[in-house]
Amino acid sequence: MTEPTEYQHDLFISYADADRAWVEGYLLDALTGAGVRCHTEAAFALGVPRLREFERAVQESRRTLLVLSPAYLAEGFGQFTDLLAQSYGLETAAWPVIPLILHPVELPPRLAMLTALDAADPADWPAVVERLCAELQRPAPGPAPKPACPYPGMTPFREADSDRFFGRDREVEELLERLRLHPFLTIIGPSGSGKSSLVFAGLIPALRRSGLFGPGEWLVRTLRPGEAPLAALTAALGGDPAQAVPDLLAAQPDARRLLLVVDQFEELFTLARAEVEPFQRALLRLAESPGCYVVLTVRADFYADLMASPLWQEIQAHRFEVLPLGEEALRQAIVRPAEDAGVFVETALVERLVADAAGEPGVLPLVQETLVLLWEKVERRYLPLRAYDALVLSARDYRALGGAHLTGLQVAMARRADAALAALTPEQQAIARRIF
Repeated sequence: MTEPTEYQHDLFISYADADRAWVEGYLLDALTGAGVRCHTEAAFALGVPRLREFERAVQESRRTLLVLSPAYLAEGFGQFTDLLAQSYGLETAAWPVIPLILHPVELPPRLAMLTALDAADPADWPAVVERLCAELQRPAPGPAPKPACPYPGMTPFREADSDRFFGRDREVEELLERLRLHPFLTIIGPSGSGKSSLVFAGLIPALRRSGLFGPGEWLVRTLRPGEAPLAALTAALGGDPAQAVPDLLAAQPDARRLLLVVDQFEELFTLARAEVEPFQRALLRLAESPGCYVVLTVRADFYADLMASPLWQEIQAHRFEVLPLGEEALRQAIVRPAEDAGVFVETALVERLVADAAGEPGVLPLVQETLVLLWEKVERRYLPLRAYDALVLSARDYRALGGAHLTGLQVAMARRADAALAALTPEQQAIARRIF
């Protein structure tokens, strides 16, 4: 092979898709931070045979790094080594190749004579990067700033979080269609199922974008019933509910529709029993006002109260029950916010979280809060499974918590609760223990 007078890339990195999170989140972040010009398969031309692109990448790069793992060796590695042999001869000492062992494997015969970098132990990753930088005559990279955490934890998503809200596309589309057909809708689900997030981060942004309702903008007003629901309704609408809708729309020339969201509607039955019926009748009248749409969110354990209410006929005919996130939707809720923040989550961590979440009631807040805890363990732009393992208590600690079958999510929550309790004064701790 003719040596080029100048290489376009310092390093071509070949790796398995299963190892993409580590390569792109940790290795590439560190190397590019040190000024290394890297090239990967992500830049391969579309519609060109893969081996031809491999050959071009090797020719245009000063060194080729093979990230070795069982997954890599299973992905047609033999064809690549044959290509190297054809290009550089059978004497592997002449190959500009650096093997990097990410997961323990037996080196193929043609690479066994080469000095390999061992990255199987995460504690060695910084040294591996420094060694590569030295080989390529680049300075070692500095520390990487930690990206802002994209997960809300136990707090529901709000409208401003819509760009970080994933996994509910189908439900949002169905809610849009339901509201297009009828101006009253009740969203019912267990505690922690994501009802409020679905409305604020899913439905409301979708309404603002949608063309299903014709021209004009939406006004959105929200409230929780609290102890004085009629006063809360008057405050949300800025005046007498009987006249508020036309007044609000008249005051906003571009607005054609009003969306009133009553979040945590169950407070009407727990905090304000004296105003239960008048408040519900006021909502019925609002739903009959031209241009007004009413959406309630309510916990499923209040079905008996709903069935006895003046709203039941509307609720029964126009309700949407929020089901737990399916596995694929939960994967999106885990991975997509991190990707948008430039962080790659190890596939094994995603699958572990999905498995631990199976069968858990109200699992989404648990997963989101666990991800907030895990975010402290981001390494450059890579979130590994070992961060989750570090949260999980030993078997002895599991038993001390009262059971040997707690999931990692439950253990993570137990640790967060213990930390919160430890931050209280002894008097506050005594009160907290009586409450919980």
